[in-house]
Amino acid sequence: MNLPNSKKICGWTGKFLKVDLSTGRFESCDTMRYAEKYIGGRGIAARIAYEEISRGLGAFSDDNLIIIMTGPLTGTAAPYSGRTILCGLSAQGYPKEWYTRSSFGGHWGPELKYAGWDGIVIRGKAKHPVYLNVEDDRVELLDARSLAGLGIFDTQKKIMAQHGAHTKVFAIGPTGEKLCRIAIIATETESASGQGGFGAVMGSKQLKAIAVKGSGSVRIANPERFGKITRAIAKESHASHGWPHTPRLDPEKIEKYGERFQACTQGCHARCYDARYYTRVKCPISGKLGAGQVDCVATLFPGLKGSFYDWELGFEAGFELAQMCNDLGLNHWELLMGMMPWLRELARSGKMRKINGYPIDLNDNQFWAMVIRGIADRDGQCDALAEGTVRAAEQLGVGEEFIRRFYPAWGYAGHWDGRGDQANHIFYPFWIVSALQWAMDTRDPISSEHGYVQNVMNWSPCRSPEEGLTWEQITELGKKVYGSPDSTDPKSHYGGKAYPASWHMNRSVIKDSVPADDQIFPRIFSRHTEDHYARIDDMEGPDFELHMFNSATGFSLTRQGFDLLAERIVNVERLIHVKLHDRSRSDDETIIPYFEQPERFVNPFVGRPMALEAEKFGAVLDEFYAIRGWSRESGTPTRETLQRLGL
Repeated sequence: MNLPNSKKICGWTGKFLKVDLSTGRFESCDTMRYAEKYIGGRGIAARIAYEEISRGLGAFSDDNLIIIMTGPLTGTAAPYSGRTILCGLSAQGYPKEWYTRSSFGGHWGPELKYAGWDGIVIRGKAKHPVYLNVEDDRVELLDARSLAGLGIFDTQKKIMAQHGAHTKVFAIGPTGEKLCRIAIIATETESASGQGGFGAVMGSKQLKAIAVKGSGSVRIANPERFGKITRAIAKESHASHGWPHTPRLDPEKIEKYGERFQACTQGCHARCYDARYYTRVKCPISGKLGAGQVDCVATLFPGLKGSFYDWELGFEAGFELAQMCNDLGLNHWELLMGMMPWLRELARSGKMRKINGYPIDLNDNQFWAMVIRGIADRDGQCDALAEGTVRAAEQLGVGEEFIRRFYPAWGYAGHWDGRGDQANHIFYPFWIVSALQWAMDTRDPISSEHGYVQNVMNWSPCRSPEEGLTWEQITELGKKVYGSPDSTDPKSHYGGKAYPASWHMNRSVIKDSVPADDQIFPRIFSRHTEDHYARIDDMEGPDFELHMFNSATGFSLTRQGFDLLAERIVNVERLIHVKLHDRSRSDDETIIPYFEQPERFVNPFVGRPMALEAEKFGAVLDEFYAIRGWSRESGTPTRETLQRLGL
């Protein structure tokens, strides 16, 4: 690898901050010790975790780390690059408090870079509630007892009033303070580190918030090249969520609620399907006029008539419930995709008809409000719900037979799996790749691996009959990218699925390390080229992140060199799971019973619901391990693989 002159660090700031809450000590550490081999973000976090998290710790142990890392593109003009990664032992993880990650957008990460820091590593526990304030090289722990019990919105406002309107604040709400395992950490109005329960980890350390304000900038190694390619990539990235078409606002909601598009991360150039801001909504639960953002799965709060999520709360109540969760710090995905459908099954089966004396009724906005507030207060039976649905079923001693309908593994509700998640349309054989991704992870994997499932399904004639591609075109593009037509052929079966799962595993860590927005990258399908393969001049779509990385940092990595760094990160994470949690093939196989349930959506070329066949999936696992250089018996990286990767 050709490295830039160390005296002129570009992309990174060159240092990250270590904070010990127990002693109040701060330490500046060298980012470049890690950057050469681990890219940034998720990669650097993994190496730090491997070195510093000890076996036997739990999520709420004082010595558990909260590792918050930006990447070399954070704070630059790179499109969709405002992401920040957070890693550590997860409070939500089940049956083990796995080491895992969560990411968030907004402007907090870029502001940290402008303050001169690539990341923050936090250990220990403060004696009373505190918040960390970072203003360039000035770092201090300040008393947060006056902020205790406040929601995330008011916490941000009070800290900004103290330190200036340009201060960016990353904070927890009451759910985090009370160690709810499904608590988030958030900044601004919607950008959250949602999955993982890291709000509870931060609460266990008595850390209420992290405020950052910077006066610097990010140096770019090749500004002319960087500017040219980032503008071109922004233009090519015409839509989000793997869709071929561009969304539009609802004229009625524009008039009534002041609806507008709202980017959830710095540098966003696409109109997003799920990111909207509303300036005036009459909230029926509180009776107040509200404003706020609705992103991603929060669009399901009102209910979706004619679907599995057919509760009838209406837009105004759904909007208010979403804002209530954002302020209190509660994970939307857990609530909407897992907990509420599970409670509905309890009521329908007669196994439990009330929670805290309230009838379980998903058409009643007061019931929803009671559950949300009850979780935040850890009140009555909602105290068990605050542990997450999987643990709640154990504690309440009811409904464990329904958990498998909605939870594939690791304590996380379904996502692009064709079963529990019925908001995203996917059918056989494409969920075989999803099953592999779930099998290899410690959390919901699709949040950083949308590239396969969204591209294939949303560009297909089943989802986009007018603006999408034919199955023949998708199959040909699958052959080009993954080396086999079976990788994207709807008439295929188990063959050709191990390689795209492995390929996207690498792409996942690249996106989380650079970082770049998962809903946009990697660029594969396009409506701007004759063959529908994303490219700009000499740049192929899957290499867009590489070209931005090289021109920002001054590195001169090839595609093979970049993939090698990604492979190293994947293997370090696997080593963490083996070292801390005794991860093995038997753990990977725990997802099989979930996928043995019949699919919810039917492939038109098959004509009947399909289910996973364990023996055939076992052969796909064998192939996957062989591609990765892991033992087929144990699922552990072989000595030869580790030596090849310099580990």
